[in-house]
Amino acid sequence: MIRLQPRMKKAEGKGGKTVLKFLKAGKQIVQDVWYKSETPCVLCGEGSVPLCRSCISDCLHPELGRCLTCGKLINPDKTLCADCRDGCGPQHLKQVVTWGHYTGHLKTFIQNFKFGSAPLRVKDLGRPLADWACRQLPPADGILAVPMHAERLAERGFNQADVIASILHWELGLPVLHGVIRENFTQPQVGLLRRERLSNLRDAFVLQNAAVFRGRNVWIIDDVTTTGATLEAVAEVLHNGGAKAIYGLCLAGGAEKVLVPSQD
Repeated sequence: MIRLQPRMKKAEGKGGKTVLKFLKAGKQIVQDVWYKSETPCVLCGEGSVPLCRSCISDCLHPELGRCLTCGKLINPDKTLCADCRDGCGPQHLKQVVTWGHYTGHLKTFIQNFKFGSAPLRVKDLGRPLADWACRQLPPADGILAVPMHAERLAERGFNQADVIASILHWELGLPVLHGVIRENFTQPQVGLLRRERLSNLRDAFVLQNAAVFRGRNVWIIDDVTTTGATLEAVAEVLHNGGAKAIYGLCLAGGAEKVLVPSQD
């Protein structure tokens, strides 16, 4: 055994390095096959990062503020958009925040997510969305996805707000609350004026379990808001049920036209 030990070391010196090189090369090949070293932008598919600088600038607009009442993108030196300053905004929401502007690559991403039967696509936005939400909103006791009517849920197969809420639950550990249903089957809000949207949503949501929300701070989650009418309709039933403070959080929203020209 004493004479064999030097020979083993000698073998390591000559052939061992070659074997190690082959092992490292093989490991790198496996990694290249099974794992991507670069992740393209979730929104545009370009570059090598989950959110490229171009999409952050063109879609998320971190340089702009958000109207505290309806979430519309506004000049950063203001707290309310022109409509909400005129008293036309939601009344039962403490604050609404929208991650980006509903246009360009973000709009395409959301439409593919909703109508392209690709609910899991939004999970790639989970971490940055959660980090951003924590910087924008006070802590919540729970989150509520805007409910979808049973008929529309059967047509689409999933509620996009539920998917976003589930991802935020996963990222932040916030409980997902239940107890509100969408009782009336309403026509889509797209193309309606704000007054028509409010009328369309009258009595659409029903609170089934007030105890779930009583005394709690709640984030209402949806994919898109423009006038804030849907968030307001849900917030009203939560407020009437005794919720302490109600906030809205959406992937995208509108913007005052002078700030963000349309890219459609």
